[in-house]
Amino acid sequence: MRIADDPAFRGAITSAPWMLDFALFGHWDLDTVQRFGAGIRDAVTRLPALGVRPGEQVALFDITGFAVQSPQVLAALGEIADRSRTTSRKIALVRSSALLSMQAKRALPHLRMFDSREAALAWLREDGPA
Repeated sequence: MRIADDPAFRGAITSAPWMLDFALFGHWDLDTVQRFGAGIRDAVTRLPALGVRPGEQVALFDITGFAVQSPQVLAALGEIADRSRTTSRKIALVRSSALLSMQAKRALPHLRMFDSREAALAWLREDGPA
């Protein structure tokens, strides 16, 4: 089910497992981060109506189309990721460029990072702990 369609990101809720699936694009400003945060909050509020208990879902964030971001944007994304950790059982980040990967590790050190969507999905589908 498509839940967000913004020029800077798109999102969906999928099942098996229940997952918030977001792809991020381009260079962001703080207004874009606010729209993104609202999109995630909207997604989480839809889950109970789908029969998903709080914290049962996992999350995948694909940043392969994302640009290197400003420190302010990274800090704001870090805050969203911290809140997401309380609502998602596991969170995976799919990365591409070395520079963006280093930036993501600094801003989001608690997220599991993967070089491919397939590897991220395999980890998200495992029953083990985050």
